[in-house]
Amino acid sequence: MSYKIIFLFIDISIALAIFLAARQRSKAQGADSLQIFSISLIVWSLSSLLYENLAGVASNKLWISILLLSMLFAASAQLTFSLSYTNRPDWITRSVIIILGVMPLATLAMLWINPINAIFLKYQGVLEFTNISGSIWGKIMAFYIYNLIGASVLLLLEIYSRKPRSPSFRTWIILAGSMAPLIIQMLISIGFNQLPHNEISIFAFTLAGLGFSYGILNQNLLDAVPMTREEIVEGMDEGWIVLNMQNVVVDANPAAELIIGMSREKAYGQPLTSILSDLSGLGQALSSDQELEMKRSLKSDQGWRYMNIRTSTIKGLNNQHSSRLIVWRDNTKRKLAEEARQRARDELFVLLNAISSAASQATDLDDFLSESIYQIVYPFRSQFIGIFLVDERNKNEDKRLFLASQLGIPVEAVDKMSYISMSTPLVESILKDGQAILIAHPESDSRVPLKMQKFGLSCLLVIPLVTQTGEDSKFLGLISLARKEGAAFTQDEVVRMTMISDHIANLIDSDRRRKLAIALSERQKLLRDLHDSVSQKLYGLVTLTEAAQAGLEAGSSVDPSPLLKKIGESARQAVKEMRLFLYQLQPIEVEKDGLVSVLHHRLASVEGRADIKARLLADEDISLTTQQEVALYFIAQEALNNILRHAQAKSIEIKLLQGPRNVNLEIVDDGHGFDPKKVEPGGMGLRNMKERTLQINGKFKLVSNPDQGTRINVSVPRDQSTKSYKQKRRRRKS
Repeated sequence: MSYKIIFLFIDISIALAIFLAARQRSKAQGADSLQIFSISLIVWSLSSLLYENLAGVASNKLWISILLLSMLFAASAQLTFSLSYTNRPDWITRSVIIILGVMPLATLAMLWINPINAIFLKYQGVLEFTNISGSIWGKIMAFYIYNLIGASVLLLLEIYSRKPRSPSFRTWIILAGSMAPLIIQMLISIGFNQLPHNEISIFAFTLAGLGFSYGILNQNLLDAVPMTREEIVEGMDEGWIVLNMQNVVVDANPAAELIIGMSREKAYGQPLTSILSDLSGLGQALSSDQELEMKRSLKSDQGWRYMNIRTSTIKGLNNQHSSRLIVWRDNTKRKLAEEARQRARDELFVLLNAISSAASQATDLDDFLSESIYQIVYPFRSQFIGIFLVDERNKNEDKRLFLASQLGIPVEAVDKMSYISMSTPLVESILKDGQAILIAHPESDSRVPLKMQKFGLSCLLVIPLVTQTGEDSKFLGLISLARKEGAAFTQDEVVRMTMISDHIANLIDSDRRRKLAIALSERQKLLRDLHDSVSQKLYGLVTLTEAAQAGLEAGSSVDPSPLLKKIGESARQAVKEMRLFLYQLQPIEVEKDGLVSVLHHRLASVEGRADIKARLLADEDISLTTQQEVALYFIAQEALNNILRHAQAKSIEIKLLQGPRNVNLEIVDDGHGFDPKKVEPGGMGLRNMKERTLQINGKFKLVSNPDQGTRINVSVPRDQSTKSYKQKRRRRKS
C-alpha cells in the first residue's frame, strides 16, 4: 500500500472524527458548518483515491469535478464556521449562500462545456488535475478559496485581538487551525512541495479540522464563544453614555443615540444638560460623585418614553475620578405592557361584574344568557356568538346540545343550528381535552359541523362551559365565538374568554341549584299545606260520613240533619282550602300587575268561589313603592288565608285608601272573631304580618272580639317620589 493511500485514509479518519464530534454537539454555534466541512473532506479524500486508480477521459472529468467541488465546499464551510463562532450568524443570509454557490456552478460549467474548458482549462482531449492548477480557472479558484480562508482567519483574529489578554493555548488552537491552509500554501510557494498539490491541500484543510475538533472534543470551545467588550456595549438595549468630569459627552452606544435623538459624533463634546434640557434633576444628580438611580419620562416623536437612569463615577489609573457613566434602561415597552395588562384586567373585572349583575337581575336563564352575549360581543369583536347547553330533556341515547341563546346567526340557519349532536368531532374534542379550541379556517376544518362551515367565518373559538363541583367537573355546554373578518383571536383573548366562560358556567349551575332548592322547598311547603288543611278536612269529612252511615245501619232514631249539616260545612271548607291551594300554585307578580290588580284576582279566584261576599274599595291614585306594594299584598294574603281557614266569615271588605301622608290598608270580616290576648304563641300569621309592616315603616293594628269579626289596619307612609298609581301601572306594562 503506497504512502498516498495511507495518507488519504488518515485524512478520512480525522474528517470522520470531526463529523462525529460536531454531530455530538449539534446545538453549539458553528456545529452545522463543521459537519459540512468534515463531509467535504471525506468526499475529497475518497474521490482523490478513486481518481488515482481510475483512468479514462470520462472518469477523470467526473472525479475531478468532485475533487474541485469538495475543495470549494470545504473553504465555504470554514468561512461560515468563523462567522458563527464570532457571533455573526446573521451574516449567513440567503444572498451569501447564493453567492457561495456561484463558484461551484461556474466550475462545473468550465469542466463540462467544451468551448469554455478549452480556453480556461487548457483542455485538449485529456483532462488532468495537475493541468488545472496551472490554468486560468485554476488560478481563479485558488484565489477564491484562499480569500475565503483569509476572511475566516481575519474574523477570528479580529475577535481575539480585542480580548483584554491573549487567550490561552486551548483557545488559540482554533485560530491556528484556520490558518493552516494559508501556511501550507506559503510553504508550497517557497518550494516545500514534497507531496502532490491535491494531497497537500487535503492535508492543509485536515490540519484546520484538527484544530476545530481539538477545541470541540477536549476544551468545549464551541460552548464558550469569545465576546468583546465593544460587541456587548454596542449591542446593549440599555443606553450607555460616558461623560468627563465636566459632564461633557465623550462616548455613547447606539441605544443611547436613540434616547438622546442624535448620533454620537454630533453629541461628542456637548454638555449632556444641553442635549437633554427637559430632563429635570439630572444636573443636580451629576454634580454628586455618589451612585444614583432615578426614574424619569422623556417626550419623543413616538410619544412618552419611561426611563430608568443609573449614574456612577469611573476611576482612572491614578485611582481618581476620571469620568461618569450613565446607563439608561428604556422601560417603555414594559410599562406599556403592564398598563395594557392592567387595562385588560380592569375590563375583565368590569365584564365579570356586568355578567354577575345580569344573573342577579334576570328573571330566567334565557334573559341571563342574552344579556351575557351582549356584554361579550363588543369587547371580543365577534360577529357570531352562540351558547349551546346540554339538552337534559332529551332521553334518547344520542345526547345533544341545544342552542340556548345566539347573536349573529343568519335567520335561515337558526333552525338548522337548534341542535348539535355531542358525537360531532368538534364537541368530542372539547369533551376529550376540556380546553378551548381555536380554529383558523372553519370553512375547511372537518371538526366544524357542516352547517357552521357555510357561515363564511374567518376564525372560530369554542370554549367549554364546565363547572367544578368538588373534585368532579360537569360539562354544561359550550360557547362559540366567531369573526367573519379581521385577525384571529389572540392567546390573551382566549385566556380572558375562558375565565368568562367559567364564570358563566358557575352562574348557570348556581341558578339551577337555586331553582332546584326553591322547587324542593315549595314541594315541601305544598305537602305541609295539603296535610294541614285539605287532607285534615277530607279526613274529618270521611269520619263524619262513616259515623252517619254507621248510625243509619244501626237503625238509630237520632235526627241526621245536624250530622249532615256538619258534613256539608266540612265539605265546603275543604273546597275553600283546595281553591286556596290551587291559587297559591299560580305565579303572582305584584311588581308587574300592581297591588290592586292582584287583590282583585285573589278575591275573585278564592273568596268569590267559596261563597264569600268579597269587596275591594281602592283609590285610583295611590303612591306606593314596589317594596310597599309587595309587603301589603303578603299582609293581605295572610289575613285572607286566616279568614278563610278559621273565621267562617260570610263577607269580607278590603279598603285601600290614600290620605294626605299615609296609605291605609283595611281588611274587615264578619266571622267568629277571637281574643287577641289568647292567640297561641306558636302562630306565625300575626307575627308575619307585624314583621312585614315594620319592614316598610308602617303601623299595624288589629281589633277582634269573639263573634264580632276582625278588623286589621295597616298604615304606611306615602311615597312622595313616585308617580300616580295609574302612571306606574302604565310604565310597568310598557
